[in-house]
Amino acid sequence: MTILATQLRAVGLFYRSVAPFMLGISGLILLAVLLPALLEGWSAGLLPALLLIKLATAPVVWYLSEQLRPDQYWFYFNLNVSRRRLWGAVVVADGLVFLGGALLLRGALS
Repeated sequence: MTILATQLRAVGLFYRSVAPFMLGISGLILLAVLLPALLEGWSAGLLPALLLIKLATAPVVWYLSEQLRPDQYWFYFNLNVSRRRLWGAVVVADGLVFLGGALLLRGALS
């Protein structure tokens, strides 16, 4: 149980390091695409496409993260957390945050 808690804390710490990029892209997509679509009434079926676009931006964030902090993974390797697990958890968590924001925005404007 301690190993799981340590790995979850490590993933949370890693997410905080890439959150400004990920949440910035989420905010831009929600405010520039979904908000006008909701206000004009043509948002039916738009959410899955926006989620795919959001997930397609993850490689851009990965590249920026690699360029800005190239040696950041040693800390996580010492905690037995691989790059794949870090980025997989970040993509899943960010997708859930994006969906939550989109559903909250849709609920607030309906």
